[in-house]
Parts: sequence; C-alpha cells; structure tokens
Amino acid sequence: MCTNNNYDYIIIGAGCAGLSLAYRLVNTKYKVCILESNEIINKKNKLWSFWDTYKTPFNHLVKKKWTELLIKNNYKEIKINCDNYTYQSIDSHDFNNYILDKIKKSNNIEIKFSSKVENIKKIKNKISLLVGKNTFTCNHIFDSRPNIKKIFMRQQFFGAYVLSEENIFNVNRPMFMDFSNKLDKFHFNYVLPFSENFALIESTYFSSKKEKEMLDLNYIDEYMNINYKGKKYTIEKTEFGSIPMDTNINSMSEKYITKIGSFSGATRASTGYTFINIQKQSDDLVKLLPNISSMKTKKNFHPLVLRKMDDIFLNIVSENPNYMKNALMNLFDSKSHESQIRFLSDTPSILDIFKIIFYLPKIEFLKYSFGFGGKNGK
Repeated sequence: MCTNNNYDYIIIGAGCAGLSLAYRLVNTKYKVCILESNEIINKKNKLWSFWDTYKTPFNHLVKKKWTELLIKNNYKEIKINCDNYTYQSIDSHDFNNYILDKIKKSNNIEIKFSSKVENIKKIKNKISLLVGKNTFTCNHIFDSRPNIKKIFMRQQFFGAYVLSEENIFNVNRPMFMDFSNKLDKFHFNYVLPFSENFALIESTYFSSKKEKEMLDLNYIDEYMNINYKGKKYTIEKTEFGSIPMDTNINSMSEKYITKIGSFSGATRASTGYTFINIQKQSDDLVKLLPNISSMKTKKNFHPLVLRKMDDIFLNIVSENPNYMKNALMNLFDSKSHESQIRFLSDTPSILDIFKIIFYLPKIEFLKYSFGFGGKNGK
C-alpha cells in the first residue's frame, strides 16, 4: 500500500468508469489512488443493462439474461430475438462491492473518500492536485468528472422494483419499449422481469429539460393498473437517473489528463448505453500504459457516422417525438434484429448501418442529414 501522496496514476471519481479502470490496475506495478468527493460510494443502486456484444471481466455479476425482448405501441407488439447477443443486467451495488473488495485486498491501490479535487496544475514532470489542505502528485490523471454545463437532451427515468402477490410477469420476455401511451413526448415504459412476481418497471422519457412530474410513482401505478389490473403488489425500492445525450461530448484530453466515462463521450447519445463502452475504454487505456501521456487520444469516442445518425435521432425526438416512436416500431419490425443490436451497441458493420438507414424515414433522414432541421449537430 502507498504510504505517501505521490502516485503513478490518480483516478478522479469512484463511479462506474473510475472503478472499471481501477479494477484493471489491481496488483499491477503502478501506484494508484482514487479520489472520490463523496463520503461513500453512491448508495442509490442502479441497474446497468446491455447486450452481450463485448466480453468483460464481470460476467459473474450478471443478475439476469434474456434472449427475447418485446417492443409495442397501441397497435402491435414485436418480438426482438437476441439469442446471439443476450440482453443482461448488472446491479451497481454488486459491481461496486466486488471492485472495492479487490481494491481493499490489493497492494497498490488506495481510495480516499471526501476528497474533492479543487485545483490541478503541472509542476515540472508531475501533476499536482489540491484536495483540501493536502497535495497529491502523479504522472497522469484519469478524470471522470462532468465538464459540460449544457446538454442537448437527457434520458430521464424513474423505476420501481415491483413485488406482486401473484405470478404475473413473463420472466422470459422483458418489455424493452412500451409506447402504449398518449403522451405527446418521447416516453415509454420498460419492464425487466427477474421472476414471475418480481420486476423492475421504469418510466423513461427524453427531454431537453427536467420534468419532475415525470419522475413519479404515479406512472408506475398507472402502468400496473392498465397491464395487470386488479393485481396486488408492493414497491420494494425505487431508482431514478438522468443520462446525458449529446453528440458534442468528446473525449479530447490534455496531455497529462485523460477524460473517462460519460463525460468523455462514452455514453451513446441516442440510447444512453454506457456500461459496455466504459469497459472498452478501460481496456484500451490500460494498453497505453505507461506511455499514455505521450499518446494522442482520439477526439471522439464514437465514429462520425454513428454521431451523425445519433444527431438525426435526437433532433427528430426533440421536434417530432411521435414520428420517431413510429419509426422505431417500423425499424424493429424489419426483423434485422442482430444488425439493430450491433448498431445500438456501437459494433455495427457497414452492412448493418445500411440496413438501419434503409428502414429509417427517408424524408426526415435527408432533412437532418443536410442540416435543414435540428439544433444538436455541428
């Protein structure tokens, strides 16, 4: 264990990105310190869900896997086959505890809570960080802190873990998107069943501003009353969150500071999926050590074609949410599910991208492609 405040690497923030990177540095030759501004790791558990398109060291933490998903509106229901890319979930509480235990047992990593970084400056060949009355030094910093004040749109959600007295959930078929509502905004319900009587039900919406009335149990109760009328249930716990969705978040870093996590652009702007991208990012960064300060990091996490398509998606959602709901229904009805999953998971082939474009609304796609609408793209 390190005995002074001089390290090879300092990680700012003990969220998913900071802990994922730290895990890969456990028991290596590098002295590492994690500086976390909070007194403890966030107690607000969240469920991170993703398709199995990239192998991570956390497969044993997966809470549940599914090979089918459903998407529906008021008129039809579509089954999405994901046999080859199972949809799965990890509980943030399990993830945090697992990595914190590894760090505790390691001989090279420290984590310091209640340690807010107030200033960073370069001194000769070292980086100096001021934390309260203490000074820390290192060769390179990995920084997960937010650094953007204005976000084009946010994916905001309120979820409840519902325990029913009867077996009412189809444990093999989560409801990926249920657009069966009359709200004039991009809103859907999301149901992940962990057993026949226990499920996470989330009310999710995309908006450029916070709408507190949407973060309410009333939407969960309404969904239960419509879909499981008369069934008795209790709410075991709740979760909520807000995911930044903007293609102008980039990973441009300074020579001795590398951005990581959502505010490095790891969050996919059109979907909010982040967990797998953070794992990819962590694997890539470790490969650059110990010469990372002399390496030129890429400006954008996602390739141009995906950023452009995400721009189009977000602009249509912003200006015509009902149009985009119908477009997504048509897209998933095309049966090219593996192409769609790879596209949503940031691993599409050129053929996958052409398939997606083929099923998108042509007039709207062309309109936003050539800059005749929308505010997000640059």
